[in-house]
Amino acid sequence: MKHRIRAALALAGCAAVLAACSTEDPNAGQGGTAQGGSAGDVRTGTGVTADTITVGMLTDLSGPFAAGAAVQVAETRAYYEKVNADGGICDRDVQVDVQDHGYDPQKAVALYRSMASNVVALQQVLGGPTSAAVLPLAQADGLYLGGHGWAGVALQYENAQIPGTTYGIESANAIDYLVDELGVAPGGKVGVVYFVGDYGNDSLAGAQYAAQQRGLEVVPQEITPRDTDLTAQASALQQAGVSAVILGAAPAQLASLAGVMSAQGLNVPIIGNTPTFGPSLLQTPAGPALEQNFYTVTSIAPFSLDKPGVQAARELYATAAPDGETGWEVPLAYAQAELLTNALRGACDAGDLTPEGVVTAMRGTADLDTEGLFATPMDFTDPAKPPTRTVYVSRASAQADGGLEVLGTVEGPSAQSFPVG
Repeated sequence: MKHRIRAALALAGCAAVLAACSTEDPNAGQGGTAQGGSAGDVRTGTGVTADTITVGMLTDLSGPFAAGAAVQVAETRAYYEKVNADGGICDRDVQVDVQDHGYDPQKAVALYRSMASNVVALQQVLGGPTSAAVLPLAQADGLYLGGHGWAGVALQYENAQIPGTTYGIESANAIDYLVDELGVAPGGKVGVVYFVGDYGNDSLAGAQYAAQQRGLEVVPQEITPRDTDLTAQASALQQAGVSAVILGAAPAQLASLAGVMSAQGLNVPIIGNTPTFGPSLLQTPAGPALEQNFYTVTSIAPFSLDKPGVQAARELYATAAPDGETGWEVPLAYAQAELLTNALRGACDAGDLTPEGVVTAMRGTADLDTEGLFATPMDFTDPAKPPTRTVYVSRASAQADGGLEVLGTVEGPSAQSFPVG
C-alpha cells in the first residue's frame, strides 16, 4: 500500500534516538525504506530478537464483541503472514500474541502485565472499559497501544494511536447528519442509548454538544453490556416523542432496540457508533427494521466500500477465512495492522526498534494515506487532536457486502467544533 509520510518522520525519529543514529556505522538507522525497513544497526528492546518482532492483541473472544473480535484476529494474523512472506519488518518476522480478556477490565490488566515484557507494541486492546484500564499502564511503560476503540480519553496518552476519530465526534456527526440529511427539525428530541463507561459516555457527550449546537434535546438512556432486552428504553423513548435515536452499544443491543421500536410503531432513524452493527443481524427478526431505519457513522470504511485499501483487506480475508463473517471489522483489522506496521518500519528506519522508538515513529507520522480505509489522510503528530474528524455514513442493506451500503462521508459543523482533550 502506498503511504505519504513527511520527511520529518525520519528526522524526528533520529533526533529522539540520537545515540542510535550516531553509532560507529554512519549509516545506522538509514538502511531501511518506507516499504521494508532494514535491520542495519538498530537498537532493540522488549519484544524484538534478532529474528522476530512480537506484537500483542488483547481482544474479546468470549464477551459482547466476540464475533467481530474473531474476524479481527483472523485478518490480523493473515496480514502479518503476508508481511513475513514479503520479507518481514527490519529483517525480522512478526509474531502475534493473542489473549482473550472477555471484556473484563481486571482480566485485561492481568493479561497486559503478563504480556508487556514480551511485546514491542500492542496491536489492539478491544473495548472501552478494558482499554481505559490498560492505557495508563501502557503509557507508563512507553508501549504503543493501537486498536483500542475510539474513546476520547485516548487523546490524553502519547502512546495511543486512535484508528480514526473519537466516539464523541462520530456522534456529533450523527446529529449533524440527522439535521442536514434526515430532516430532524430544530426543537426535536433525539434519544441516546449508551453503554456506561468511556465508550458510551463519549458518544453521549458528542450528541449532547451537537444537539445544543443544532437546537435539539437529548433524551439519554444508560445501559450496560448485560442489558439485552431494551423494551423499557424503547418505551421511554417513545413516550418522550423522540425523532431519532443514537446508539453507543453493541450488536445485541441494536437488535433488541430496533426490533422493539418497530413493534411499538416508533419508526424513526437509529444511528449507531462504529461498534454497534454486525451483518448477521440482518438475518434476525430485527433485520427488516434495521434495513428500514438503521444508519451508522464509522471511523473505519465499511466492508463494501470500493476503494483500493478496502479491496486489499477483503482479498486477504477471503483467503484467510473464506467462510468468515464479512463486516467492517475486516478493514478495521487490516487498517490497524497497517498503522502499526508503518510505525515499526519508521522505527527501524530511525534505528530504534524499542517500544519507545515505535511510539516516536508513530508520532512523527502525518498525511498518511490509507487508500480509503479511513475517510481522510491521517495526522498523528499531535496526541491531543484526533487524526481526522471525518466519518463514513452508511445504512443497513442486505444487498451490500458486509451489510452496509456506503452513503458517503460527513464532517458536520458540530463535529468540526466539538472540543477534545
